[in-house]
Amino acid sequence: MTDPAQVRPPGRSPDPRPMLLRAEEPAPELSRFFYGAVGGAWHWVDRRDWPMERWLAWVDRPAHELWTCWVRGAPAGYVELEAQADGAVEVAYFGLLERFQGRGIGGWLLAAGLTRAWQREGTRRVWLHTCSLDGPQALPNYEARGLVRCGEYTEWRLVADEG
Repeated sequence: MTDPAQVRPPGRSPDPRPMLLRAEEPAPELSRFFYGAVGGAWHWVDRRDWPMERWLAWVDRPAHELWTCWVRGAPAGYVELEAQADGAVEVAYFGLLERFQGRGIGGWLLAAGLTRAWQREGTRRVWLHTCSLDGPQALPNYEARGLVRCGEYTEWRLVADEG
């Protein structure tokens, strides 16, 4: 995404309307919670074994923003933004806990995250990676919010059998 005008909000607002909160204090426990709660079902493993010190190093930087989504006081999802030196902002991680999927919250949350990314001073591009280890609605949501594909590649990884 190279222009904030490309952000497309969802056609409907979730009911009840979620609350979006920024973790203004470095919150490694919260970031780790959302990573595991959202990505566990999709075999996200890159950060699974990080010690707390590494989580703290990840979140305790000016380039990092953790935005959390809450519905009726319950954690529903999150967006992690990472500003980069070239004026890009990466949506580093994004997703919903399973029980909040299919309720229109994902489109609302992604649009809010993309809008916030464009509000950072000096932003020239907003982007993200996705893969087959994301939920089936991830790519359609990204494209519906205005993101466009700019490359594809194949990478093989072993996924632990949890069954």
